[in-house]
Amino acid sequence: MHTRKIDISKLIAVIALCMPVMLCAQDSSAPAARESLLYLKYQLKNNRIPYLQVQTKTKEGKAFLPAGNVPVELFLDKDSAAEALIGKVTTNNLGEATIWMPGSLAKAWDHASDHTFYAQAKAVKNFDAMQASVTIIMARLELDTAAGSDGRSLKAKLVKKEGESWVPMPEVDVRLAVKRLGGYLPVAGDETYTTDSTGSVTGEFALQHLPGDSTGKIEVVARVEENDEVGTLETSLLVPWGEPVVYKSDFNKRSLWATGRKAPIWLMLIAYGCIIGVWSTVIYLFINLYKIIKLRSQA
Repeated sequence: MHTRKIDISKLIAVIALCMPVMLCAQDSSAPAARESLLYLKYQLKNNRIPYLQVQTKTKEGKAFLPAGNVPVELFLDKDSAAEALIGKVTTNNLGEATIWMPGSLAKAWDHASDHTFYAQAKAVKNFDAMQASVTIIMARLELDTAAGSDGRSLKAKLVKKEGESWVPMPEVDVRLAVKRLGGYLPVAGDETYTTDSTGSVTGEFALQHLPGDSTGKIEVVARVEENDEVGTLETSLLVPWGEPVVYKSDFNKRSLWATGRKAPIWLMLIAYGCIIGVWSTVIYLFINLYKIIKLRSQA
């Protein structure tokens, strides 16, 4: 009887080559870890009542998915005190929710120059308990028109609160744009302008023949987007720098998108002609068939 000797070195080499394949197969079969994310943003429009935007998401692998129906509690300057409660919200199917500052916290809001907002999300199905906070400085964004040698211009000024006074904020990017249905249209070639030592920016309104409302008014805005100190601020103003657009209804006129009675004449002639042609052919065939059957019976 002959016995075959096993080469130990070759066996070790084969096992070493198979190990990465086994590890990859094990990793691919393991479910991707889920991570819950909570975002909190501060916004202020037209220097009126500030509000907070809450967003909940889950990260599975490399995909970020909205987490809906997540209850969130929000507090002002204190993370759990009942007297500091701003309110309770539940995110929608897109994982978003909005809440305005209540009047009960107006005294606490005006008392300090900076505030910290706290958000606490409760654990629900497919979302873990999370906390988030954001600190902002109270600020105001003012917008006005300016007429100079270069024509129509917009002037914005950004100030922040320090104690009992308001001081300018330099070196902050401000957008000057026209608000349209699809977003914001820059008033000139520059996307943003940086505030100077007085907290001001000036941009020339270079848009021509821009459609407005029936009186030619358009909505111009100055916007600070997601600044680390003041959050998102937006101030709008209506100016008569557009062209009047009067809506004319074509409901009673003949067109392709009108009702059947208001269809174009040529389209009705084609449709009725096709119908008459088809039915005429069918009737002609039936008449000839009837004649054939009658002649056969007489024969």
